[in-house]
Amino acid sequence: MYIVGVDIAKRSHEAIVIDDSGDIVRKAFNFKNDSTGFTKLITVLESISNSLSDFIVGMESTSHYWLTLYSNLEKKGYAVHVLNPIQSNALHGMYIRQVKNDEHDSFIIAEVIRFGRYIEGGMPPSELYELRELCRARFFIVDMTSDLKRKVIALLDQVFPEYETIFTNIFGLTSSEFY
Repeated sequence: MYIVGVDIAKRSHEAIVIDDSGDIVRKAFNFKNDSTGFTKLITVLESISNSLSDFIVGMESTSHYWLTLYSNLEKKGYAVHVLNPIQSNALHGMYIRQVKNDEHDSFIIAEVIRFGRYIEGGMPPSELYELRELCRARFFIVDMTSDLKRKVIALLDQVFPEYETIFTNIFGLTSSEFY
């Protein structure tokens, strides 16, 4: 069994492969957050073993940067575990030298998976995830629109205080035609 720890970043990720006893099988390597980088990762993993079931991949849920890699690995058939970064940060304290770099972070992530002491973060079903993102986008647009309306009203109150007495709806069609 091989455990792949991936430290997620915006433009490129760092991965390391260890075995189930914790020995490093493939030292840390960097791959880009694009299709070329994904191909590089798969090539490295296939050079170790051709069986997908030999691998467990662990990564942190870092912003939205992990989603593409997660989706591609899932489609390929790899077992992928998503960790909350708080879990891997707790393991940092176990080491005497408090090194903080991508290579060490990927090793820590692999160790967390190897120990089996984590709570799966995972990905909700795609329909639920898409619905959640649409709701968040709608909330953001409604909130931004409300904020802009408050700013327009504040400016009108300063420049033209009687404006609201002339029109029943400041943002209505008639008012819009006026200015």
